[in-house]
Amino acid sequence: SAYSSLSSVGSSESKIPTPEGEVGRPGCGGYSLETALSWDAEHFKKLKDCVHKSIEKHCDISKSKKHQDSAALDIVKNEALARFSELQDNEGCWPVGDIIQMQLKNTSAK
Repeated sequence: SAYSSLSSVGSSESKIPTPEGEVGRPGCGGYSLETALSWDAEHFKKLKDCVHKSIEKHCDISKSKKHQDSAALDIVKNEALARFSELQDNEGCWPVGDIIQMQLKNTSAK
């Protein structure tokens, strides 16, 4: 793939950094995750669905991200990485962290 040479470098300097601002707030100095990733809509939906299922399986959806067990969050990230290896190109796998944050913000607020 076009990304294989990037992921083999392994240095954090070659990784895509987290965009500035808060995810899900593009009009308020933040960014849209789908736009930041530059993936097609179908591929992005598959990633979101994968992460949402993993969250339901491993996390306490009545709590926000900062109140989750770190091991559970790692499992969610690792499951996403196993299916979407291109996420390795992102520093700290931030797209998955962003999806976790947005989903748990929604479910814990109910």
